[in-house]
Amino acid sequence: MPSEPGIGWQFLIATLEHARTVDAMVVLVTMRRSALACAGRVPAELEQHLEIVTVEMPMAPPFFRWHYPRFTRIEHELWVRLAVPYIREIERTYSVVYAHHVTFASEILSTPITRMSSRVYKVWGPVGAGGVAEVFAISPTSLASRKQWILQAARDRVASFPATRIARRCDLVLAQNGAMEATVAHSNTRCRRFPNVVVDRPTDRPARAEHDGIVILVVGHLITRKRQELAIEALAASSLRHAHLHIVGFDSTSHGAYLHRRAAVLGVQDRVTFHGSLDRTAVLDMMVQSDVLMHPSGREGASGVVGEAASCGLPVVCFERTGASSVLQDSGTSGVVLPADTATTRDMLAEAIVGASAMPRVSTTQWTKQRFVDLAGQLYADGLAFGAAMPGRTGRS
Repeated sequence: MPSEPGIGWQFLIATLEHARTVDAMVVLVTMRRSALACAGRVPAELEQHLEIVTVEMPMAPPFFRWHYPRFTRIEHELWVRLAVPYIREIERTYSVVYAHHVTFASEILSTPITRMSSRVYKVWGPVGAGGVAEVFAISPTSLASRKQWILQAARDRVASFPATRIARRCDLVLAQNGAMEATVAHSNTRCRRFPNVVVDRPTDRPARAEHDGIVILVVGHLITRKRQELAIEALAASSLRHAHLHIVGFDSTSHGAYLHRRAAVLGVQDRVTFHGSLDRTAVLDMMVQSDVLMHPSGREGASGVVGEAASCGLPVVCFERTGASSVLQDSGTSGVVLPADTATTRDMLAEAIVGASAMPRVSTTQWTKQRFVDLAGQLYADGLAFGAAMPGRTGRS
């Protein structure tokens, strides 16, 4: 699954697993294509605790599907407004312990749970796209990266307003990263950091092989905001003249073509391998064999790739104040967090990579699926405590 529905699925199954232990119902409010995707895939022992409420989308086949994913956010905002009467009916039918809006992860998009009454414990998140405009101004720059700099700088100015407004109407915000925590602090709403990272601890991985030179791995969609060209730039530094860079990600994009050209211009193309898209098992195997994961993204909510690297013990190089640095910090594993400074040079990037490669390989078990189940249990307990003083709560929970 793509990131958003994939995390939604993880939360659904985790919440159902907890609901089974307390004999509660989980009411999933979603759009038709997600409802169809769930059909037949929920384990039989959990299905009796699930009710799916489908919010029909007008023009869905002829418009939104044809233009997916360009208009996904417009579709989401329409869905929020159409969902309001459905969730109000749910509140009349059930004794709602808590309402949890999982996706979208963007803090500038609204949620229908804020239209429920003050009697309902409202949980929003994980949300928050941690971005740093300065990362897009680090050389080498291009027209695309300069455009991202402008967009991120503008977003930094305006995003806090809708995020704070929505947070004030909720009782708990699950923040993807430190940047979102700082934003929520202005709302006086309770906040907890909970990156939406899920990594099953790798098992039966191949033994690490000996190799010459530093092996650098970059994983992610080949799009401008991921800034993979900074890893190629570092490769041209004298301290990395014997290093090899592996880039994993769908590369039939304009940014992918730019990366190929950049490697040729710098004369390092013989030390850069573009692998295209690989399945997760292959990526984890590559992490075991690599010396450093470089993740120079300028905007990241919560980096699953960094979580995977941490589970493999692979040191990480990333930029401060992004979702990548928050996941690395929460993992407690090895890595170098670079300042988002426009004066950063290729030698500085290379120095960070060399330093990270010499760090101990420390793995974490932080990002298991069980933490989602544990969270569901905590939210249920918080919701019960919140509603304890509310009179007249009736119906099934």
